[in-house]
Amino acid sequence: MTMTNGFYPSDEDEIGGPMCISNGYRWNMPVVTYGFDKSFLDYFGTNGMAAVNSAIAVLNTLPPASQLDPNNFTAGTTYYNHAAQSQGLIDLKSETLFLLLERLGLGAPGVGVFCLKDFWFTNGAIAGDVLQRNYDPLTDLPSDYIGGTLFTYQLQYSAYGEETNAWPVAFPVDPLTLSSSPVANGVPEAGAFFSGLTSDDVGGLRYLLSTNNVRYETLLPDVHGVSANSFVDGAWRPGINKITFVLQPAGSSSGACLPMTNQFVDTYIANGSAAQQQLERITTQPDILFCATNLAGSSYWFSRTDTAGWINNAASNGNASNAGPGNIAPPVRITFSKLGPQWESFRGSSEELAYDLTTRWGAFDGTTNAPIVFSQFQTGANQNPIQTPVRLLFSGNNSFSQHDWLVGGAAGASFNFQTSTNLIDWVTLFVVTNDGSINSYFNSTPNSPQRFYRIVP
Repeated sequence: MTMTNGFYPSDEDEIGGPMCISNGYRWNMPVVTYGFDKSFLDYFGTNGMAAVNSAIAVLNTLPPASQLDPNNFTAGTTYYNHAAQSQGLIDLKSETLFLLLERLGLGAPGVGVFCLKDFWFTNGAIAGDVLQRNYDPLTDLPSDYIGGTLFTYQLQYSAYGEETNAWPVAFPVDPLTLSSSPVANGVPEAGAFFSGLTSDDVGGLRYLLSTNNVRYETLLPDVHGVSANSFVDGAWRPGINKITFVLQPAGSSSGACLPMTNQFVDTYIANGSAAQQQLERITTQPDILFCATNLAGSSYWFSRTDTAGWINNAASNGNASNAGPGNIAPPVRITFSKLGPQWESFRGSSEELAYDLTTRWGAFDGTTNAPIVFSQFQTGANQNPIQTPVRLLFSGNNSFSQHDWLVGGAAGASFNFQTSTNLIDWVTLFVVTNDGSINSYFNSTPNSPQRFYRIVP
């Protein structure tokens, strides 16, 4: 998976890449803990906690894998709240649900449906070896259907100097079809929300956690026998069948956690027969920790830890050269950006006119309830004097620059972001509200001989 073949491992939308279904990664313990650090609580407050808890409830209420039937789920669960869409809001619950599916081992079907292994040119036309890494939720076989919609592809390429990049572009066979997107594909745009999991999502979870899916696996280092009894570590193990997310108890308002003990029955294969042992795991920190910060780049919605800590058991499963199968291992850190107002002066427009392109976190559904807009003013959030970052980004003439500064004071105070060419005549581009959210201004056409910026009350 190289960039020349259309794969971008540094893309914030992916933490790995498409894999053969037999090489997938999964958890092999029934309880996964989660929690919130102070940065999340300060910014999102109790409303943000409720949104994350709602996403976790969707997964916790699923039956065991042995009882999951994708036929009982619809092909699509994406709906739109037009009030939230008009405000540029991204649903925190839906994004959390996507990120948790990713941490359960599901990749994006839209990325894996067609993968370019190799390409070449014949008589000036591009051709390639295309693989499928998207799987049918019922048969677990490679499939070019996503959400019940048949897809095909077209190879495209670009050449810069001596390097040629190529990639497959997937699109529905029927151009008039309204394709459905599984949750594992991620939140499509502002105003969209998921009402639940799709048949594709459930099919992936059923396969990974199935008790018929037997692999050689080791246990996490902090798992041990109950009462210091000896236990079997590396062994052939079936899927865990059911995973439950449990909130790690908080020890203080600063984000410190209390230890938590989980005992469970581990099933493994010994001498051709199923055997069981009683195991124990003590966690002092959440396996999955939700945080909030000002991420670099105005378009980044979130970041999360990569797969470096995951355990590759390929050698123990008979093929050391494979990328899996393996086990997902904590710690996991999911960080949401403190999204705030975004403004831009477009190419061809005046540098003294900024267009509002704001995207923010919200909480909304299909009801007529007004969407919740997340900032530092949430119920239960910190309302002490705070600081708000303002970021200037300039792009043009093959160059890029970024300049950051902070404005601070009373929460909710307003400041004018102004520009001038002579330090005498100032024009207000937009108003900055001191709520802790990052404010971004992007100028794609800095064509003035000189230009100054300031923030004033």
